[in-house]
Amino acid sequence: MLEYLSSDITGAGDTVLGVPNDDDWPANEHPALVVDDDVNTKYLHRKGGSMATGFQVEPLLGSTVVTGLTFTTANDVPTRDPITFELSGSNASIDGPYTLIAAGDIVDFAGATDWPRFTKNETPIEFENTVAYQYYQIVFPTLRGANETLMQIADVELLGEIAP
Repeated sequence: MLEYLSSDITGAGDTVLGVPNDDDWPANEHPALVVDDDVNTKYLHRKGGSMATGFQVEPLLGSTVVTGLTFTTANDVPTRDPITFELSGSNASIDGPYTLIAAGDIVDFAGATDWPRFTKNETPIEFENTVAYQYYQIVFPTLRGANETLMQIADVELLGEIAP
């Protein structure tokens, strides 16, 4: 079995679309900001809470094998923080179809106290995956605030390696 050294496979310049891709976000809080490696920017989707919102990304690195994730909280309102995720991959197109790779809790964001603003999760999010994909989709089915109507996230890192 191959051993992968994980690093962030996303970054500024990647193709990023919102999920749903309906322009329902402020102009200065658009989907591409979720992978720009800058905690001072954020992605906010106005449909969060009423449906699973998120993003699709085509990393410039090409085909990669993702085995972990990190999430960083945004600047305001902790109830907007996602507390669950679903990661899927596709080799067809950025529009899918997608195959589920991993799903679970963002434990730190769901704790008894609000996770600090501008702060990356500390509890590792790692999973088994040996399949390389060209496109990824992350959606957030559940937010910290049960009645929240907006989803926000400052930064997401897809941890993995370029496919061998």
